[in-house]
Amino acid sequence: MLVTSACLNRSEVVGHSGKLSRSVRSGDIARVRGMMLPAAAASVDAEALVEKPARREWARRLRRPQEVHLEATILIVDGRPARVVKSRGGWHFAQDPTDVYRQDTPEQAVAALVWASRMGRWDVLLRLAPRRYRVGLSQEQLKAAWTDGKGATELARARDRVALHLGEPIFSDAHEGLLELGDGHVLRLEREAGAWVIVDF
Repeated sequence: MLVTSACLNRSEVVGHSGKLSRSVRSGDIARVRGMMLPAAAASVDAEALVEKPARREWARRLRRPQEVHLEATILIVDGRPARVVKSRGGWHFAQDPTDVYRQDTPEQAVAALVWASRMGRWDVLLRLAPRRYRVGLSQEQLKAAWTDGKGATELARARDRVALHLGEPIFSDAHEGLLELGDGHVLRLEREAGAWVIVDF
């Protein structure tokens, strides 16, 4: 299933950027926020965009973007997204759609947690734990914890709660990430040696 329409073209993107440019030029903060995804709007400083005299320069840049890169996300199955990018030769995968246990992004790490725990990939679950948690921890211990340990039912329940939020925005910076799961539950991530790991969920 294609989440972002493959019929998207450059002129549509430039047109949308032009509309944003006009909203910035007129100082219409409400319209600027309305053109952002709700999850992204909170992190966009709309006031800075429309603040004089900077708004004239922002409006100019938005009206004439230097480059447009068309991207889309496809879901192979629930919770297993893959990014595709359009170039002159058509749409191409920007990542291996079969590698479901990657940790390059917070989203990949969260999906890897769900799929590895369901598929019994204890090696992947071990790799998803921060280094400080892995000291003295084995795949056999993880298997026991998830299958017949005292907390196995609660672990599965927590994993299923995470699964309901796959694909939702993860608030992150270069070092930490947070996925809100509702009812006061959160999943926390850290970046460690270039890969994202799950701190708790």
